[in-house]
Amino acid sequence: MKTENRNGKGDEIRIIEEKIHPDILSEFFRYLEDETLQPSDRKDPKVMFTILARDGSIESLRKIEAILKENDLSEDNRDFGIAALNYCRFRIENDLLDFPMDMISGGLGGVDNKMRIYVAVAGEEQITEGKLKFIKGVFEEVAGKRDSVVEEVTNHGFYVSLLMLLSFDYAYGDLIEAGISQCEFLASDYYTTNVEIPTDSRIRDWLDGKLDEDEFSQKSKT
Repeated sequence: MKTENRNGKGDEIRIIEEKIHPDILSEFFRYLEDETLQPSDRKDPKVMFTILARDGSIESLRKIEAILKENDLSEDNRDFGIAALNYCRFRIENDLLDFPMDMISGGLGGVDNKMRIYVAVAGEEQITEGKLKFIKGVFEEVAGKRDSVVEEVTNHGFYVSLLMLLSFDYAYGDLIEAGISQCEFLASDYYTTNVEIPTDSRIRDWLDGKLDEDEFSQKSKT
């Protein structure tokens, strides 16, 4: 399992906290790079959000916030607007700082310098409630030593899933593998993504070897 180590980078990033599907984020950045957009096209909410985000001013930030409070926005346009809001805020913060920041995005969101990651790992035997409690305790301990947080631990019968906020100052693979190594009844392989919560059928496909590594080690960032 490949991991990415961003040691020392936690203070130089801004993570989009809201859960926004990567397709929406990709669309927003396509709009952002489109130099043909004109202010006259502001009737299109996505064009309006993009122009305001490009401006990167506090006034534009407040306008985006006001538009997002409107009730007639579609879910798609609202998510696009949230992406624009975060980008505008990012631009403002970068202008005020003495060092540049990177904006990091993942479909599952994050908090501060922590990216939300979903992990699935199979048990080599049936996972009882006692073993589930043990897993939770182990991962909370290893996460706490790495400025990270375990949010959820769920027993799905044929696998266990964890939802965690993992610090960018540590390699997430090291954390996951440290936890698994202390749970002898867990398999060593694991599925991880920060894109979206997978279905049971997708995890079953992974366990059955129907996915290649790129498919079960999904990472999304900008």
